[in-house]
Amino acid sequence: MRLTEPRAAVCAVAMGVLLAGCGAADEGEVRNIGSEEGSASGSASASGSASGTGSASASDATASGSAVAAAEQDCSPVGEDLAPQAAATVDLALADYEFEPGDIDVEAGVVTFATTNVGDEPHELAFLPGAGDVPFTDDGEPDEEALAEAGAFELEAYGPGQDCNTTHDLEPGTYTLFCIVEAPDGETHYEKGMRGRLVVR
Repeated sequence: MRLTEPRAAVCAVAMGVLLAGCGAADEGEVRNIGSEEGSASGSASASGSASGTGSASASDATASGSAVAAAEQDCSPVGEDLAPQAAATVDLALADYEFEPGDIDVEAGVVTFATTNVGDEPHELAFLPGAGDVPFTDDGEPDEEALAEAGAFELEAYGPGQDCNTTHDLEPGTYTLFCIVEAPDGETHYEKGMRGRLVVR
C-alpha cells in the first residue's frame, strides 16, 4: 500500500499469497511497505504497498484460500489520532476494480479518506508519491522494495461491505492511488485498472 506520521510496523506481504499473515497497523500509524519493522515520522511524503500474485494449479488453491481469508479481514483504521484535526473528508468507494472517484483534489494538510468496499473482493487504498506507475519485478510481481524506497503507504485491505477510514497529513504533490491485492485469477487489482490520482495543492 502506504503522510501522517508513518511509524507503524510493516507487514511484508509474501508474493504468491494474498495478504496472508498481515497484521493490522497500530492505531494512528501508517504502514510503510517493504520493511519488516519500518519506522519513520513527519508529514506526508510517501511509501508503497504491495500484494502478491499467484499462478496456476496448486497456487490457485492457495490464492483462493488467501482471498477468502482476506475477504473476511476487518478494517484496520489508520490515523485515528489525527482524525479530529482533519480539515477535509473525502468519500471514496473501493469497487471491483476501480476507485470512485478516480481523480481527487484536496488542500494540503490533514485529510480523512472515508472508504467503503463496495466490491465483492477485499481492497486496499495505497498511495505512491508522484504520478508514476507502480513498480513490478521482472517476475511480474509488485516490487515491495521499490515501493518502500518511493515512500508508498497504505490502508490495509479489508473485506467487502465494510467502511474504513484512513487519515493522513498530506504534503503538496501528486500521488498515485492503487490497490495491488491479488484477484482470484492471479492478476493484481492494479493490473485490472484499480488506480487513481490524488492531487494535493
